[in-house]
Amino acid sequence: MSDIWRFTSWLPDEPGLDRLGEYCRFVNVDEMFRAWRNAKEPTPSDFPTAQLEITLESFSLDCFIWGANARAYVLASQDLRDAIGPQDVEYLPVDSSLSAPLPRSKNYMIMRVRVVENIFDPDQSDYEIRNIVGLPKNFISAKRMAIRQDAKPTHEIFQDSFFPGIFCTERFAARLLQSRCSGVRFYDPAYLNTNPMYLRSLRGIEEETWDPVQEKYHTKLIRTLP
Repeated sequence: MSDIWRFTSWLPDEPGLDRLGEYCRFVNVDEMFRAWRNAKEPTPSDFPTAQLEITLESFSLDCFIWGANARAYVLASQDLRDAIGPQDVEYLPVDSSLSAPLPRSKNYMIMRVRVVENIFDPDQSDYEIRNIVGLPKNFISAKRMAIRQDAKPTHEIFQDSFFPGIFCTERFAARLLQSRCSGVRFYDPAYLNTNPMYLRSLRGIEEETWDPVQEKYHTKLIRTLP
């Protein structure tokens, strides 16, 4: 399996995206929509403070994505930021004063990973470039990403110079899993948008398969790791 993982937020069935949508919003959504920048672009000096309102009293994920269409933001709790540690990650202020006590206590901030590494080999990867309404122009949809033979990331969490997304090293993934922060998953970039996919969990390597009959994912452990 890979020594590089794709870092992504993961929303469990409860509350699920539809239910969360009833209880979560940016009060200043238009302002946040206009301020959105690709993660490889610098943050403008007048970037607004996100006014986050979560009224779902049981919500306590350490990481989740919120926004409109492709203009979404990664929200990271204080616990997740502490687990990430001293990395080159940018955090932007969030005002959660209108939220219920539990989500307000998570002290969310917007997380932007702007370090860029040259990790993947497009010529050996399986992807296509799409122009779809609501997505950035020339959006890259990857199925399999091949790691360069000479890839040597100098950071534990980073972006790739070609493919979109956030990636990290095995060491970083293992440390965050040990912290037991919720709402994060680490997928093998060699099996993206495939069935099955593979992910790094606290137990080891798990296979995730989509069941079209039950319309849900099933996971099983295929390799334990120390």
